[in-house]
Amino acid sequence: MTVPTLPPESSCRTVTENTTESVEPAVDLSVLHRLRTDVPESDFLPAPPPVPAELGYGLDENFAVRAADPAADAEMVSAWMKTPELEAAWEQPWEPERWAADWRAKLATTYSVPVIVSYQGKDVGYMEIYRPHRDEIGKVYRSQPHDLGWHVAIGDASLTSNGIFGPFLLGLTQAVIDADPECTLAIVEPDAGNERVHHGLRAFGAVDAGEWQQRADRRVRLFLWPVRGERAEDRLFDRRD
Repeated sequence: MTVPTLPPESSCRTVTENTTESVEPAVDLSVLHRLRTDVPESDFLPAPPPVPAELGYGLDENFAVRAADPAADAEMVSAWMKTPELEAAWEQPWEPERWAADWRAKLATTYSVPVIVSYQGKDVGYMEIYRPHRDEIGKVYRSQPHDLGWHVAIGDASLTSNGIFGPFLLGLTQAVIDADPECTLAIVEPDAGNERVHHGLRAFGAVDAGEWQQRADRRVRLFLWPVRGERAEDRLFDRRD
């Protein structure tokens, strides 16, 4: 899979397909509320997190993923995020304009990619495939630049709790790891109180690393997928640190 590179983030400009010329006014990265500002530019990767054109793992017959389009998809995702379940989980009941601004900023960096998930040809969910090292969660454990993580919101409530999305998320995790040969760890950090998600992640073989304070108002349970010889325990801070 060929992944396009972006111009330096310090320029904060968007790019058009097949060119690296800056063509729009600077993108405001301050809208990315989880983006760390203390990571040295030497840790910035030249390409964004992978969004596999083919997922493999038996998923392609029913599932597909693509980068979100700020112009075409923001209204749909905004409506999803205003449902009671997703507003409680994400706390981002934003208007379409804010979603579009957030995505434009993400797409101008190599930190995170907003993703639309389709099932049997219908758009049903939103994801963010991101680099935890560039995210506030990267302060919670010993993160490295090539680590990968994801967040997911299922917009079609009829597809939840029926065994459809669990295998998809496991396969997607493997697919994004496969797409980055230098990745040795994938993470997920659900809210500490979300027992249903915790159970599912344990069932699919993720290492339960316990609860950690992500920020003053958010406590999470950290789950790790170490690969390529990585050991989960080597990435965790001592609780006395």
